[in-house]
Amino acid sequence: MSQIEFDVPYVEPRNRLTVAFRMILAIPHLLLLGLWQQVAEFAAVIHWFVIVFTGKRNDSLWQFNDSYVGYMARVYGYADILYDEYPQFFTDASGVPVRYAHAPQPEPANRLTVGLRFIWAIPALFIAVGVGIAGLVIGIIAWFAILITGKMPKGNFDFMLKVQRYLLQTNAYVLLQTDTYPAWG
Repeated sequence: MSQIEFDVPYVEPRNRLTVAFRMILAIPHLLLLGLWQQVAEFAAVIHWFVIVFTGKRNDSLWQFNDSYVGYMARVYGYADILYDEYPQFFTDASGVPVRYAHAPQPEPANRLTVGLRFIWAIPALFIAVGVGIAGLVIGIIAWFAILITGKMPKGNFDFMLKVQRYLLQTNAYVLLQTDTYPAWG
């Protein structure tokens, strides 16, 4: 089974100025990510039909959605103050300390698990909402901590990193990038 690898090295001190205006700085990326998400979801629907009827994954659709998940990893890592470097747009991963990797799922695809994915994803999506809310609260606390001390507490960083991993795994699962159910950790 293919699993998403996502890691960001812990660094201190942090840039208080860019952290103070992080959400404003992240707006162009978040807007682009929202548009790309709409297309990625449409591609996932097409991919669902391809897999259910042929039993095989389409490499082009898989690569397209994997590029989206990789961009999401960089944008959310930046917006969630895991690192300070401003990410490049689209698929250029240079200049940021994010390590994202995801190997393609082996063939053939399991038609049953893909066919029922919209049902099996519901518990993971509920957990993702709860984890996302907890991440938002911890992110706000970390934002204030960085503004006051110039450092992100290591515990907050580790929790935010786990939140991002879970959210990326959930998105990859829903977008038919993997058959591996999302797991915390």
